[in-house]
Amino acid sequence: MIRELKLGEALPWDLLLNADPDREIVATYISESRVFVAENGHQAILGVLVLMPLSEDHHYEIMNVSVDPAHFRQGIGRALMTHALADIKARDKQAEIWIKTGDLTVDAIGLYESVGFEIVEVVKDYFVEHYAEPIYENGELLRHQVIMRLRK
Repeated sequence: MIRELKLGEALPWDLLLNADPDREIVATYISESRVFVAENGHQAILGVLVLMPLSEDHHYEIMNVSVDPAHFRQGIGRALMTHALADIKARDKQAEIWIKTGDLTVDAIGLYESVGFEIVEVVKDYFVEHYAEPIYENGELLRHQVIMRLRK
């Protein structure tokens, strides 16, 4: 089941920090965002997606998508993406939706492309310049950011 967290509900910090390991950065956007969670029948949170409206009209960014590693490849990430995209499109027919990720997160990029996103830019050395601690994906230093936009 996918639902939106209500104001004041506990955030799944372990999952949020899996997708973005800098708690301070996550804290800067979480309070202004909508948080969707995927739960199992026992209300255990298996995945999270954070959607933030940007300052421009009709612009939104998916800030964080994370699935519990024990539940990878079970369609949870796709279900969260599909739900959030349908929700925002129902509210805003002119919505332009963006997502940014690391260039080493090949599975995530594949998921985003499969639901309609396309790569529009790569920002060289983004993660090296904007994060105090180095981030590693599968033992490799994460350097570049991939910016994607949902095709109209």
